[in-house]
Amino acid sequence: MAEPPQTPRSGIRLATIASVPVYLGWSWLLLAGLVVLLVGQTLAEDLGAAGYLLGGAYAVGLLVCVLAHEGAHAVAARAHGHRVLRVVADLWGGHTAFDATRGTPRSGAIIALAGPGANLLLAALGGLVGQVVGPVGIPGAMIGAFTLVNLLLGVFNLLPGLPLDGGQLVESLVWGVTGDQGLGRIVAGWSGRVLVGLVVVVALVVTYVGGASAVTLIWTAMIGAFLWSGASGAIAAGQAMRALATVDVGALLEPAVAIGADEPVARLLQARALPVVVDAAGLPVGLIDHDAVRAVPADRVETTAVAAVTSQLPSGWSTEVGGPTPTLDLVRAFQTSGSGVVAVTDAGRLRGVVRAERLNAALRGR
Repeated sequence: MAEPPQTPRSGIRLATIASVPVYLGWSWLLLAGLVVLLVGQTLAEDLGAAGYLLGGAYAVGLLVCVLAHEGAHAVAARAHGHRVLRVVADLWGGHTAFDATRGTPRSGAIIALAGPGANLLLAALGGLVGQVVGPVGIPGAMIGAFTLVNLLLGVFNLLPGLPLDGGQLVESLVWGVTGDQGLGRIVAGWSGRVLVGLVVVVALVVTYVGGASAVTLIWTAMIGAFLWSGASGAIAAGQAMRALATVDVGALLEPAVAIGADEPVARLLQARALPVVVDAAGLPVGLIDHDAVRAVPADRVETTAVAAVTSQLPSGWSTEVGGPTPTLDLVRAFQTSGSGVVAVTDAGRLRGVVRAERLNAALRGR
């Protein structure tokens, strides 16, 4: 998922790997507590208090499985040129936040497959080790649990509906066939809702036929609510993406003229449109501070560089519109930079600027 870089801390920071922060979400502590309690109660008759220690080991093993899953997503995302923002393990397993700008159906599918693929690979490895160690004793039980958890994580996440990885595969497939990412996300979101319906039906059947513990029913309800929320969010996001696609960026542009940072302030007096200051490579770096311009003495406008009267704008305040989703790229530039104005370029040439209020007005008209 892609989230803006300003997103606050997500829990306890465990480590920073290759400049990517790895967090243990506060909600994961609840999951760990449940694992310790359930495993400890099961083993307490034979092992006493040591059963709860073994439950703690199971919780750590689960964390390793989740981080392997999310780490694989992060590696795949970075390999496809995306900036990875953070990796988080939480109550629902975890998530990897990365900037999905310039993503493609192919890269989306590969990134989605990486997580379950890592778990299935670890399950196969655990199965091989289990064959050597055997099922007897604590080591055998630990390896068996490790293998089973990875197998379940891999298979469950491949189910074809958002917010699961299998849903991302559905989105990528529809996107690749139709060229419409928004439609792909809507279809994958509805697939997720269908999955929730199936989960409810299975839970009711199991309860009616063989009975189910209160813990199982509560956990199933929580998972169902999580999946439904994620699927509904995906549908809303897909609808927003399709609405964005109908907005013409060109119609929102305010004329602007590129002014080199090393040019004299006198050059500003000749500008017939909004001056946008660019660096030596032609990339927009800021706008003119008019108070600073008025403070320049008349006899120094030819010797004072524009850089001296430039108001630097936040990183990410400019965007290229030559890609397949120009309006979405524009929105991401506003979100990432937090700026009220975004410079728009095409093939490296300044086309103009778009102000947030004008984009918002266009979106309200959809």
